Amino acid sequence: MHQHHPTSLPKIAGFASIFIGVLAAGFAFISKSSEVSIYLGAAAVFCSLVTIVIARKNIDDLQMAVAGLFLSIVATAIGVWQTYNL
Repeated sequence: MHQHHPTSLPKIAGFASIFIGVLAAGFAFISKSSEVSIYLGAAAVFCSLVTIVIARKNIDDLQMAVAGLFLSIVATAIGVWQTYNL
């Protein structure tokens, strides 16, 4: 018998956090619009923090959320750097 294992909310949130963080960081590297990079990065940071709260009980899900948070912070930092240096 094959048992179906439903995907948990923390796992989905962790994947979403990484996905949003990658999108924000990628957009910050590609785009010359620093304001959009900052807003997108800040939104990704917020989503990642919510994900960390959701995933705090499972270390694997928490690691994905922290990776997403790191990428989001990088995206925000790139936007801030672009604002003051370009």
